[in-house]
Amino acid sequence: MLNGSDENIKRIRQQCPQCEVIIPDAYIEQNPFPEFPCPSCGNLIDTLYLKNIEFPFKDERKEERFNAALKIAYNSYNEFITEYTKDVSNGGMLINTKRQHEINDIVDVSLNVPGLDSPIKIKGEVVRIKIHNVRDEDAGIGVKFIDIDPESRKALIEFIKTRNAVK
Repeated sequence: MLNGSDENIKRIRQQCPQCEVIIPDAYIEQNPFPEFPCPSCGNLIDTLYLKNIEFPFKDERKEERFNAALKIAYNSYNEFITEYTKDVSNGGMLINTKRQHEINDIVDVSLNVPGLDSPIKIKGEVVRIKIHNVRDEDAGIGVKFIDIDPESRKALIEFIKTRNAVK
């Protein structure tokens, strides 16, 4: 049980045994094989020889997140997709999906917000992927907002804050 101090929580990161660069979790999830190339030096890494490096936990989120299951629609790999968000912040959203995406993919999303006459148009960048070896309800992609007009952003955040304040 946590005593409220984030300093007691440790985060484990994987390090290449050859060049010692920290390998992003998303890269490891996208390469679920016994061996894969290091994204920095290119050498083949046997997963048995990855070095575990322990870091103190630090919440890297810059914006408060609000739970919200909002319907979104977007195109990906020539397929029209309808999904739902899990949470939304002023700077991005987590989309519940198990569909294949790549880090740095650009997505043009139409986000349906109750009370608004039309969907909000958002251009976003995939910055996090969690789709392998997780339950369907935990799977998703993190999308950072690149382009959203200020009025739409304000309307979205006001809706979510109001909804979460009622709970």
